[in-house]
Amino acid sequence: MEIKNILNILEKHFHNEQRTTLNSMRGEDPFKVLVGCIVSINIKDEVTNKILEELFSKVRDFNELLEMDNQELENILYLARYRKVKARTLKNISKVILEKYNGKVPNTKEELLSIKGIGPKTASVVLNFAFNKPFIPVDSNTLRIANRIGWIKTNKNEEVERLLMESLNEDMIRKANAIFMLHGKNICVPVSPFCSKCPVNKFCKKIGVEKWR
Repeated sequence: MEIKNILNILEKHFHNEQRTTLNSMRGEDPFKVLVGCIVSINIKDEVTNKILEELFSKVRDFNELLEMDNQELENILYLARYRKVKARTLKNISKVILEKYNGKVPNTKEELLSIKGIGPKTASVVLNFAFNKPFIPVDSNTLRIANRIGWIKTNKNEEVERLLMESLNEDMIRKANAIFMLHGKNICVPVSPFCSKCPVNKFCKKIGVEKWR
């Protein structure tokens, strides 16, 4: 079955599920989306939500974030993995955007990737969620599901994004990340996926899956 058809089935299946932190930020201020993406790396949504609530109660833009005391920022990030690294990254990104882009988040992938601390996934998140552009943020869920079903045979994020974008229309490209996130979190988990509950089980080649539930 084609990728678009499987994603349509998954979208209907997860229609009433709560969105992830980043997907719930769709249409928000680009500043919040970018900061939220950096903070969320390698931590659970519950932790991300708590950190962002406190952080955004104290800073409203890159200028205020840059001026925030380093220790105070690290304290707000205390629940996050690599809090010192994330604090430095947020400060550096703020400095560059203020100096080079007049405090406005750039809206092209080339410009975003030119800023130290912003990688391909973060750039695609910002372009998709903040600017409503057709990009697919590729994370571990996207890689795992796309390879497991048998759509692709690569672990290179850029290649996965390119192949998926070639197969989907713009509307589904914008929705794809949310679908992959929900499916990867609830059913197609890394170890022993819940294949018996999967709405696309019969279309999945289960590549690399040794045991399932």
